Amino acid sequence: MKNIGILVAMPTELDLFAGSLENLHIKNINPFRFFCGSIDYKNIVVAQSGMGKVNAALCCQTLIREFSPDVIVHIGISGGLDSSLKIGDFVIGKDLVYHDVWCWEPNQYGQIQDMPASYYSDPKLVEKFKEYPSGLFCCGDRFISDKNELASIMQHFPHALAVDMESTAVAQTCYLHNIPLLSIRQISDTPGIDNHMDQYEAFWKNAPKNSCATLKNILKKI
Repeated sequence: MKNIGILVAMPTELDLFAGSLENLHIKNINPFRFFCGSIDYKNIVVAQSGMGKVNAALCCQTLIREFSPDVIVHIGISGGLDSSLKIGDFVIGKDLVYHDVWCWEPNQYGQIQDMPASYYSDPKLVEKFKEYPSGLFCCGDRFISDKNELASIMQHFPHALAVDMESTAVAQTCYLHNIPLLSIRQISDTPGIDNHMDQYEAFWKNAPKNSCATLKNILKKI
């Protein structure tokens, strides 16, 4: 694949990724900025959506419409829900659902009326990255820190791997445009533990550099 769109949520991630591009130029499409260039002879467009489902979907929609990427790579951070995961681990969203959607029966919990119950990263891309754990990502417009909120998510999705605020919105947008997606996240914290916020803040000391190095390796294999 030659044309790759990259979405991130955080400005620290954007600064590092954009700084890695050769022949960098910036295109402003209100309210987003798109950093265009190349890495290893691949055309790259990087954009920061901001946090939350609406921002992520709008940014992804604009990137697809204006730049016609062959694939979207969505990278960011997630809270780890599986006990086998450690802070700093990278995980692949093989399947992606909403944890804050209920449209009543006969829809499944998390399913938007007339849309799939879940979305997914492109199976061929997932196969290329078997070194990373893959599984179910849960997405919603809440930063999960309360134990009761965590328990509610796990009740509906007991096999969930990670939780975040953007991934499924990007997956739904890619689904609607028939664009292959690779959703990859880095575990930043463990929702529900006593020192949750301290853990999350400590993560940011080293996370962006690790994320940038991993993304470069990922791009070589796409």
